[in-house]
Amino acid sequence: MTNLILSEIHSGVCTFTLNNPRKKNALSLALLTEFENRLEQLQKKDKLRALILKGTDDYFSVGADLADISGTLEDQEIDDRIMRVCNLMQLLPIPCLVAVEGPCVGGAVSILLGFDILVASENAYFEIPAIKLGLLYNPDSMKQLHARFGSGILTRLFLLGERCTAHNLLQTGMAGEIVQDTKAYKKALKIAQNITDTGEAFSATKSLIIALENGEYDLSHWKNIRGKNLCSAERIASINKIKKKLRIE
Repeated sequence: MTNLILSEIHSGVCTFTLNNPRKKNALSLALLTEFENRLEQLQKKDKLRALILKGTDDYFSVGADLADISGTLEDQEIDDRIMRVCNLMQLLPIPCLVAVEGPCVGGAVSILLGFDILVASENAYFEIPAIKLGLLYNPDSMKQLHARFGSGILTRLFLLGERCTAHNLLQTGMAGEIVQDTKAYKKALKIAQNITDTGEAFSATKSLIIALENGEYDLSHWKNIRGKNLCSAERIASINKIKKKLRIE
């Protein structure tokens, strides 16, 4: 049986590749289930520096697999699995990067919510044809898409049915870079390889950014976490390392 998600790890950087080229990487239930399983396995691995997701050839994903859509309440399972994939990536204590070439359509745009950094080629575009399919998009995804990109992008994607470029998305404040066609993964890999500090402070900071983005900021909770961080072994070791490097007594 063909793996729908290819996985490889080199020098601490894990790369997932969507591997359903016959259907242009459509997000089938089988692919999303395998994606979940891969992420759960990844949470058990040590010494990872980053995760990168990419498509195959010159396309990222055309969105949900229409073969799995029935026009019934059972279609909610696709939404649920996409959100579980995003939640699992947000829980990873490492930077998650996505390299997009060509089309990123429908549910594949929601997949972006799980990533910290977008690297896209000039030919990448983002489209959500929900209304054309007579569909009110998943409210959970809409909420997070709104928090990440704002009302303007959502109006263009949903109500106007426009194709947005990576330039449009990055103008909303999402972290990322735009590169020449076919260079997205190479650039994402370079960024990932340059990230060296992914300890407890990184994990906590990533979680805080996500909480702020989703409007779930609890000041007392984060003050408590920071209090523990101030006297953590990791912080003390980092301070001593810098002092030694700078020859500070």
